[in-house]
Amino acid sequence: MKSKLLIILLSLFYLPAISQITKHNDCKLYFAEIGVKDFNLGSSYKSFINESKKKKRKFNKESVYGIDIVTFTKSIILLKEKKTVQYNLKFHSDVLMDYSFRIEAGNFRVAPYYYQKVLKLLEKNNKNSFINKGGYSFMKTTKECQKKFNLEQEEGQYYISGGIGYVSPIWEQQFKDYMKDTGQER
Repeated sequence: MKSKLLIILLSLFYLPAISQITKHNDCKLYFAEIGVKDFNLGSSYKSFINESKKKKRKFNKESVYGIDIVTFTKSIILLKEKKTVQYNLKFHSDVLMDYSFRIEAGNFRVAPYYYQKVLKLLEKNNKNSFINKGGYSFMKTTKECQKKFNLEQEEGQYYISGGIGYVSPIWEQQFKDYMKDTGQER
């Protein structure tokens, strides 16, 4: 009888904890294999500032509609080529709500092949399960967040891009207003 009670008590504590870990990991990206910094949604602006001071990272900050937009670049070596990663972080009430990155992939001839090589690197960690073989655009939306990874074109140039953001009606409305007023609404 004591063993059954012990099992019941343990399951009451461990199952929710495992569920929380799974939920937490579901709102993370894992792109370290390609040289992209993996930020944690929900982290504070203060921790970003402290990390930036340690790494002597220079960034720009702009506040629009209650959203603090932080942008910066970092040089990396990806597939034996020097690349620049452009980061865009969005904080609301000093909490990281969304971040995205973008890496130049080349012109229409080389970009698809380069993208496929990057996908092979990402397959090694097996943590970004929303990215499947084949295709050029991937997205996963849960109750908590939305992840994306794709090859996009802008003015004849191709970019590998990705990001993650919380799903929230308040956050979404502020973001829509921002996109509309800055002319980025699609």
